[in-house]
Amino acid sequence: MSEVMTIGEPMVNLIADSDETYMEARTLPRQMAGAEFNVAIGVNRQGHSISYVTQLGDDWQGDLIIDYMNESGIDTTNIRRVSGAATGFQLKLPSETDTKVIYFRAGSAASQTTPDIVDGIDFAGLKILHVTGIFSALTPKTYDTVAALVDAARAHGVLVTFDPNPRPTLWPSQEAMIEATNRLAAKCDVFMPGLSEGQMFAGLDDPRDIADFYLDMGVKKVIIKLGDNGSASFERDGDGKRVETVVPSFEVEVVDTVGAGDGFASGVITALLEGLDDERLLERANAVGAIQVTSVSDSEGLPTAEALKEFIATTARKEVSL
Repeated sequence: MSEVMTIGEPMVNLIADSDETYMEARTLPRQMAGAEFNVAIGVNRQGHSISYVTQLGDDWQGDLIIDYMNESGIDTTNIRRVSGAATGFQLKLPSETDTKVIYFRAGSAASQTTPDIVDGIDFAGLKILHVTGIFSALTPKTYDTVAALVDAARAHGVLVTFDPNPRPTLWPSQEAMIEATNRLAAKCDVFMPGLSEGQMFAGLDDPRDIADFYLDMGVKKVIIKLGDNGSASFERDGDGKRVETVVPSFEVEVVDTVGAGDGFASGVITALLEGLDDERLLERANAVGAIQVTSVSDSEGLPTAEALKEFIATTARKEVSL
């Protein structure tokens, strides 16, 4: 069994990589996309094993994804193939001002995943389960599937990390999204929202108040991304006192911000696996996120462990404070 497991919807990513519009373009290079897929690539490139749970259609898109994962070293044992529903894909139109992503995922095979997929999973040796708010938002079935996987992982002593990664258009209302996300967060060990996300979900402004909101729920560690300036970690010591760590990010030239949060999450996960302290954990997470924004691809720019070490050692830092 892999050290890490994630569940999500991987998609073929067609990128218009020239100045032409989509209608004008005659070539659309194929890559892979999906928040959890990006995390899986990031974890793998940093030298750790990861397994992917999902449902794919019996089609060319599904074949491409399986082949790409196998070539990348991602365990596909827990991927179920089905007929009668297509594998989702997306079209990415990069822009200097506003990158646009068009999704073709309604009714996809992944969106029809049901909780029984958890029944066949072997949790032996698994250390971390990573989930996001995207897959749980697709349908009530996928939400129940994520909740069932989290419950099963916790029952086996597995640490659960959760990136809310909100997608309001996938929910019937913002209120429904907030309630469902917080219900899932209460089941998890590490919750890692962006500051604006935490403000929305907790209904509070100050990062410390947001952290307390989730620590009071039973979350063990709250990690808040402070935009492109850095991040902060909060937890409680043995006396119940809140302990915080704030670390700045790095100076880079931004090309595309898509995937930055996923890169950040992969840094958190691998740092947890390696037992790094909170300062080194945030430093790594910030570094992976910073490296990711220098690439137009959602995941192909994610660093190896060696490249990450070099980046941290040679790149200037920003300033950050709460």
